[in-house]
Amino acid sequence: MDLLEAKSRVAEALVESVFRRARYQIRRWHSDELPLRFGREDFSPDFCAAPGPDGAGELLVEVKYRPSADQFVSVENQRGDRSVFVMARRHWPHLYFVLVTDRPAPGRSCFQAISFGGAPPGEPFRTVDLADLRELRIFRHNIEDHEELIRRIFALLSGAVP
Repeated sequence: MDLLEAKSRVAEALVESVFRRARYQIRRWHSDELPLRFGREDFSPDFCAAPGPDGAGELLVEVKYRPSADQFVSVENQRGDRSVFVMARRHWPHLYFVLVTDRPAPGRSCFQAISFGGAPPGEPFRTVDLADLRELRIFRHNIEDHEELIRRIFALLSGAVP
């Protein structure tokens, strides 16, 4: 397993943890559809999160680690109709696409998201800090605690002293 894959798996686990701490019920996403793949990466939802035990209001969540979230979003916006965001939104119009980075822009969170349901069609995709998506009811201190974890874990994975 290479460093990028290790960070991707940690990112997914930490985003699941953020949702669990916010009292969401989590289950793995599965479908009979073929996964949405580009190269060796799968851009299909990673998990479903329901705010209550009955599963009502279930959300689809896809998580990706990227060293630079801004650069990734910029490149995808330039790709137009070939963008993974455009293709994923065709399959799952209300997907939450969460980007995890250990190098966020100043003043930004390590956990950024794109709400496909809230993004106007034809407009460039933009990330917001995960805690700023009010409909998710994820508290900022939950995010801050997980940001501390991500910095420590990624520093250890990279061989740096946290």
